[in-house]
Amino acid sequence: MTQATFYIGIDGGGTKCRVRIEDADGKHLSTATSGSANIMRDMPLAQSSIMHAIEHAVANAPVPIPLEQCVVGAGLAGANVPSAAQLFKQWNHPFHSVYVLSDLHAACIGAHGGENGAAIIIGTGSTGASFIDGKFEDVGGHGFPIGDIGSGAWLGLQAIQHTLLSLDGLQASDALSRATADHFNAKTPLDLVQTCAGFVPCDYASVVPKIAPLLGDKDPAASHLFDQAAAYIQKMADKLIGDNDLPLCLIGGLSHIIAERLSPKTQRRLRNGVASPEKGALTFAKQSLNLQEIIV
Repeated sequence: MTQATFYIGIDGGGTKCRVRIEDADGKHLSTATSGSANIMRDMPLAQSSIMHAIEHAVANAPVPIPLEQCVVGAGLAGANVPSAAQLFKQWNHPFHSVYVLSDLHAACIGAHGGENGAAIIIGTGSTGASFIDGKFEDVGGHGFPIGDIGSGAWLGLQAIQHTLLSLDGLQASDALSRATADHFNAKTPLDLVQTCAGFVPCDYASVVPKIAPLLGDKDPAASHLFDQAAAYIQKMADKLIGDNDLPLCLIGGLSHIIAERLSPKTQRRLRNGVASPEKGALTFAKQSLNLQEIIV
């Protein structure tokens, strides 16, 4: 490797793929965003999203960046599943090297600057991990719909099920059902069923910005739904930091909404992240490359 080496950090989630490029001295050069990059759910789409984001970031960089001189740290949703991670590693990519880890682990490394700590992602999906002396312990993150309770996808599914009950006349219409039906342009149960056919997690999560404002109106159905989500995240927090003094970072679009519903004890342990998940993935790539060169 020469001094012209570049490093790319990737935060690939269920909805967005973000990349960050730095030079060998750690100078930030460019960033870009593209679509979903969950390698367990759709490997070709994830690889396409990664390449699209990187190519866009490279095009906007202030210096030429040959891909063959790039060391990539890829923090990806689905990489916690060994079979998906192994398949991704077989990718015939154009880079110097690629080091893969889960998006959760990348987020945890970034949030605590590589130091001990815990992190919970609450976005399209939900998952948590603690990092102590170089070792991770994960909780949740089993994938939607069998897991990812409290996530945007889970909230969307619950809202849709609630709305179907109202459209079927099995319960009274309320603000939550009306907001959900309006978002999906559904007037009948069949309208909603047809719209949801073939949905992926980000499609379910798309309704959350529509129903979240109902919390400000203290809508009982919406409040109950988000309280259920927070109760699960609280259990994750108790598991990760209940018997230690680790700081906890909440990461993802639902973090602020959920944080205010956690216990006062947990709220006192919350910290702002030191750096982004893509920075965490980039740090992991540098560490992995250095370790490989030492071994060689």
